Amino acid sequence: MKYFFKKFWILIAFAILINIPLIVLGTVRTNKTVTLKGGTSIVGDFVEVENAYEAEGSLSTIYVISLDHSTILQNLMVQASSTSEVSELPKHYLHFTDMEIMKMGRIQHESSIQYSLMLAYEAAAAKNSTINLDYEYDAYVIAYYDAVSEFRIGDRIIGVDGIYAKNDFTAFKMAFNEAVASEENHIFQVSREKEELEIQNSKDNLRIAGYSYYILDQANAFPKYKIKPTNVGGPSGGLLQTLALYNSLLPEDITKGKKIAGTGTIEPDGTVGPIGGIQQKIYTAYEDRMEIFLCPEENYEEALLAYNKLRSKERMKLYSVRTFNEALEVLANA
Repeated sequence: MKYFFKKFWILIAFAILINIPLIVLGTVRTNKTVTLKGGTSIVGDFVEVENAYEAEGSLSTIYVISLDHSTILQNLMVQASSTSEVSELPKHYLHFTDMEIMKMGRIQHESSIQYSLMLAYEAAAAKNSTINLDYEYDAYVIAYYDAVSEFRIGDRIIGVDGIYAKNDFTAFKMAFNEAVASEENHIFQVSREKEELEIQNSKDNLRIAGYSYYILDQANAFPKYKIKPTNVGGPSGGLLQTLALYNSLLPEDITKGKKIAGTGTIEPDGTVGPIGGIQQKIYTAYEDRMEIFLCPEENYEEALLAYNKLRSKERMKLYSVRTFNEALEVLANA
């Protein structure tokens, strides 16, 4: 019996010695971010167009899994992987909570969907005049603020010095640009969670970044569309979302039966912007047997590093693009 109890306590002590370090490594968070391979998502899952034309091929966005303030254990595990990476979390993001970072992603995604709809409908209308989507400016929505700023994630700047966007967008835009660039006193009219307040510009308060939000006339759009709920965040699906919407509005199929994937933000003027996690997206697209990958020009060199490591890279062609129209040209000639 004594031998049994002695062995029992040895096992308990051994378990404690092993588990305590693992618990510490698995719970202590760092100022690093981990980026892992994610998956592909057919972009038609985000917006449904009434009587949409079917694509013989597919258009997919590539998402990655990002873990901000990763644990010591997560960092160690990722360092052993050839397709994942761990990096320092930018110092100017350390003051944000996990909830605020999630809210940033939602703002980025919502604005991206708006820009995609506006651009796709406008481009398709150039070929079919019955296609239409009217919209008007709504507000400038804050998606980043400096640690000492009075602004908060989700704040909607609706006016400057009493000039409101809903009354005169041109005058508002001029006032906004002047206030952001000026050291003179200006007052921002801000809507925050159904409360209206005023924030005076200062050097610290103007360390902000955000997105223009629009009011889309969904009721009178032709053809009709419906934005479907999703848990996806971030703006990196903008380019492929725009291509998929454009393809659903016109009979000519830009996919030509191919599995097309890619990444890149989109602006209302069609500019394609850079994104993060490009190497993980290349690996994911290749594993999911995509045939074409569209990449923002600013990410191309980094994408090429991952692309050149692929065993049979010839089965997935990599293209860099700067604009939506350039992406259409690439697909037309691919």
